[in-house]
Amino acid sequence: MCEANVYIDRGAGEELLMEKVDRIIPGEENNIFMESIFGERRVVKARIREMELVHHRIILEEVKEATGVRELEIWLEPDTDHGHFHEGEEVSLKLLKGYNMKADPTAGLQDIKAFVVSEGDKREVHLHEHDESKNIILGQETEGLIQVYVNEEDKLYTKLIVEIGHHHHHGLEPLGLPLEIVPSNYSHARMGENYEIQVLKDGEPLTGAEVRATYSGTQNRDYPHHLTTDSEGKTRLYLTARGNYLFTVKHDGITSTFTLMKSF
Repeated sequence: MCEANVYIDRGAGEELLMEKVDRIIPGEENNIFMESIFGERRVVKARIREMELVHHRIILEEVKEATGVRELEIWLEPDTDHGHFHEGEEVSLKLLKGYNMKADPTAGLQDIKAFVVSEGDKREVHLHEHDESKNIILGQETEGLIQVYVNEEDKLYTKLIVEIGHHHHHGLEPLGLPLEIVPSNYSHARMGENYEIQVLKDGEPLTGAEVRATYSGTQNRDYPHHLTTDSEGKTRLYLTARGNYLFTVKHDGITSTFTLMKSF
């Protein structure tokens, strides 16, 4: 028996949407196609929150059309597809500005400062001009985990964790940004697994914050995932796409993003 019951959360708790589904296909613009063993077919605008196949349960979250102005944000991307850099390899990152991991070539970058934090030591780094982005070139870093963050006019922040070498799983301390997204436990992220983050405001957990998430190459016009932090400022996302993910949160006029480097 491979079928599962599909439930949907429309904001007021889970409700049964369709029974004994044996085919489910996520499509563009958050459309999910489902077909049951009885031949019933449905298409809903939702995202997959969790799959409990042992218990024959699939949980969806309803997606509502976004309204209002899309405000620009900044984010970092690595110049590699491996999810990490090798020891001795030049570490190069791109700083981009736009929305939903789609760069806006008309968006200017002003009053930018970039920093690298490694084992408690922080140093400012230079940004190089490159086409529609700015690049951070760190050179040949030693093996381990480093954190890179950038802020623009103290209103836009972005952070990325760079792994030099392999198999680094020790915890990382928050950087103390005014608004910061922190992985709950640093480890390699894989498709088909839940990835948990925590949102901190001035170092304290931010409860009830909306966290949007997207992934490189998305065809969605808007962010495909919308999450809400719990009493500990935590939330998690079930990873369904290949490549890097971007998480973003806005609070009190500050927008902060975190790039999850993920090997293809």
